[in-house]
Amino acid sequence: MPSSKQTSLPKLATLLTAGVSAVVLCTIWSAFLLVDHFADNYAQKEAEKRLQQLSWQMRDSLDQTMQKAVGDAQLLSQLDQVKNTKDPADIRRILDSLQKTFPAYAWIGLAELDGKVVASTKGLLEGQDVSQRPWFQNGKKELYAGDYHPALLLQKLMPYSADPWRFVDVAIPIQHSDGTPRGVIGFHLSWGWARSIAQTLLAPADQQYSVEIIVAREDGTVILGPKGMEESKIKTASLTQSRSGKSGATEETWADGQKYLTGYAMAGQARNYPALQWSVLVRQRKDIAMAALGKLEHEILILGAVLALILALIAALLTRRLSSSLTKLSASIEQRAQLRSGPENPQPIAIVQGFHEAHLLSVTLADMIDKEEQYLGRIQRANESLESTVAERTREIADKASELEASLQQQRSVQSRLQAVTDNLPSIITFMDRDERYLFVNAFVTTEFGVKPEYLMGKTLREVVGEKFYKPMEQHVRTVLGGQRVSFEGEGELNGRIYYYQSVYVPALDEAGQVVGFYAMSSDIADRKRVEAMMTEFVSTVSHELRTPLTSINGALRLVAAGVAGEIPPKAKELTTVAMRNADRLLRLINDILDLEKIASGNMEFNFKLSKLGPMIQDAVTANISYADQYGVRMLVAGDYNDLHVNVDRDRFSQVMTNLLSNAIKFSPEGGEVEVSVEASQKLLKVIVSDQGCGIPANFHDKIFQKFSQVDGSNTRKKGGTGLGLNICKTIIEHMGGNIGFTSTVGSGSQFFFELPIVAEVAEVAESETSVTRESAK
Repeated sequence: MPSSKQTSLPKLATLLTAGVSAVVLCTIWSAFLLVDHFADNYAQKEAEKRLQQLSWQMRDSLDQTMQKAVGDAQLLSQLDQVKNTKDPADIRRILDSLQKTFPAYAWIGLAELDGKVVASTKGLLEGQDVSQRPWFQNGKKELYAGDYHPALLLQKLMPYSADPWRFVDVAIPIQHSDGTPRGVIGFHLSWGWARSIAQTLLAPADQQYSVEIIVAREDGTVILGPKGMEESKIKTASLTQSRSGKSGATEETWADGQKYLTGYAMAGQARNYPALQWSVLVRQRKDIAMAALGKLEHEILILGAVLALILALIAALLTRRLSSSLTKLSASIEQRAQLRSGPENPQPIAIVQGFHEAHLLSVTLADMIDKEEQYLGRIQRANESLESTVAERTREIADKASELEASLQQQRSVQSRLQAVTDNLPSIITFMDRDERYLFVNAFVTTEFGVKPEYLMGKTLREVVGEKFYKPMEQHVRTVLGGQRVSFEGEGELNGRIYYYQSVYVPALDEAGQVVGFYAMSSDIADRKRVEAMMTEFVSTVSHELRTPLTSINGALRLVAAGVAGEIPPKAKELTTVAMRNADRLLRLINDILDLEKIASGNMEFNFKLSKLGPMIQDAVTANISYADQYGVRMLVAGDYNDLHVNVDRDRFSQVMTNLLSNAIKFSPEGGEVEVSVEASQKLLKVIVSDQGCGIPANFHDKIFQKFSQVDGSNTRKKGGTGLGLNICKTIIEHMGGNIGFTSTVGSGSQFFFELPIVAEVAEVAESETSVTRESAK
């Protein structure tokens, strides 16, 4: 062990003392900040609540005064002495008596219909013409309350006041007992009552806390407020809130640049009497409102500092006491490290007893050092045999390297053979990762496209073949990257040449079963396409050439069977019937082949007409009754569907029905039944042909609508058929905007159905019949 050197690192006791003191200080400071935050919020909310309550009290006082004035006006209008008395002195006594009950009534007077004041309190304005005053003009119509305003004529007669005289009016029409108009009673309320209410609510709060009450009209004109602000306009958030009918409190900056807490409410919201809607704002500077909080914060800060010092001192004493055992252990370790480098034997580690952890640490260190001495001895003995062990391991590594080289050589050989096999296949074989980048390409790509495999490595499939060629392949790429094998044929133009190809994509999976890419094998099928085109042209030509003589043969046989050429023996008639039946079968086969050729070439025409469903189904059933009689099968038609209409090609519809009915008849047992039924929903109708035949095995369900598909070759040969009819039916129904399907139970029978859109609300098919001819798509 190397000798320990003296370092300038701090002692544990110092670190613990500093750390605990720092934790205490941070805790105290965090608590102070937390208390300050919540106290600040609480103090502001309390101040806002107090201001809001003052705004409510001022609002209620204004409303109560206006309600009293309106009530007194209504009471006066009902007094008989006022309604009928002609002596102005009697009316004046009543008005003076009412004025004494409420000094805020600066003036009360009765004006005749011509606007002349006949009686008033203290005789003021008697004989004056007030017909142009708003209170008189509005009071003639109904109970009226007028907003804050000056009254110059009355003001001259009023005693001197330091504050300018301003008034609020209440007026009401007066009628004689017989209902005829007499005049108008008007009240002038001195605005001093509003000032008195404000002073009463604020004293002594306005002196101690600088609280101010402001009353403003709708346009923001202050009608009550601090000196210098009255009859000027303000624009604050609290005013806007109060005008919307809300009440509350908010913090805002006024025009003087100071921040205020403002409580707000709106007077006159009662609608059972004429009311004046004034905004009542009660504001207080935020620094004054929060002054008590600042004092509290100062006291908390001093108390927290004292508490922090006391706790830090206690923490220092405790950490000194707790670290004494560790200090003793540290000294013992240092002494052992210094003695170990000298000739003397090192002293054992001292076992300390200060607390459990220190005791456990000292015991563990002593045990570790004893074991270290034993390990050092073992290491010294092991060093003596290290060279022989290294030589032995070197030989083992050389043997493993030789085996690995042989394995790699074998792998390269297998890879070369695999590359040779794929390079000589007449197909392009590639491997692409999940990003569709080529990681492997065989040499046939050079034969097919004239480029070397290295040219494709690292490029994406889209980059190599181009967007137009890639588009039809995209869905198959997504399928194989989803984990499904896919096989498809396609065509496209690349480098000025049309390619016909067949591709197989197989997903590549890792050990966890995740798709990491896919293998792709593509073959050129241009030759096969040319052969198929030649075969199609040949079949079409032969079919056309056969149908003309076959039609003549069929017609001749029918004439012979009908006795046109004379009576024929029964045996000959039987043979003629067999020949005629097979001629019909051969003619149907040729017609089916020609229909397939039209479908493949896109030349099958459809003549759409609006038609009733019932007659078309009945015609198809009637046309197949004789065929059903040959097999001993009954035909049934179920349901009432004569009012349903469809827009179809009638001949093609009949062709589909005939195919489905003939199949059902052909595979039904003798004495069985074939039923035609119709189900209709709001938008679709469903035609169902049910039989009682042998049914279709489950493993043949996905092939039933393919060309030349036959469930059982032997059974088909007994019943007859080519396997083309259902494929033609599927094509016709899909071209008429519908779909076809079936359900089947082996041993019980099958149900073939097709669905077509219903044409709603058709009065007469013959009158609204329309036709549209269109070519079928490939």
